[in-house]
Amino acid sequence: MSEENDLKESVENATEKTGNEQSVLKKLDPTLYLVALLTVLVLSISYFFVFAMPKMKQDQLGIEKAKYDQEKKPQESYVKCVDAAEEEYESYIKLNGAPVANQPGAFSAPEYIWQTADENRNAAIDVCSRQFRH
Repeated sequence: MSEENDLKESVENATEKTGNEQSVLKKLDPTLYLVALLTVLVLSISYFFVFAMPKMKQDQLGIEKAKYDQEKKPQESYVKCVDAAEEEYESYIKLNGAPVANQPGAFSAPEYIWQTADENRNAAIDVCSRQFRH
């Protein structure tokens, strides 16, 4: 029987403790909850400004750089293509024309040579435009 009494006392003590713990929780000051809430809020905002936002800006900068490089590549290719057309024009004139005396870099050629060189250059530039400017 004493064991039963000890068991009953332990159950009663356990319920008293939980009752005491509940009363302690009821007696806690509401400002403690407010302080905890504000702490969580401040830590969340700090995390955003210290870690998340710089990472977001870095990712955005990487995307913009990739987009710029992608736009720049066809433009550079177009310029190279036009330069090649100009070089071809000049070499055609040099091959089919004669240098002008006392004027370095100047050439004279019949009119049909100039017209053919212009037509070839314009055709090459048109090809460049269609290929790189869509």
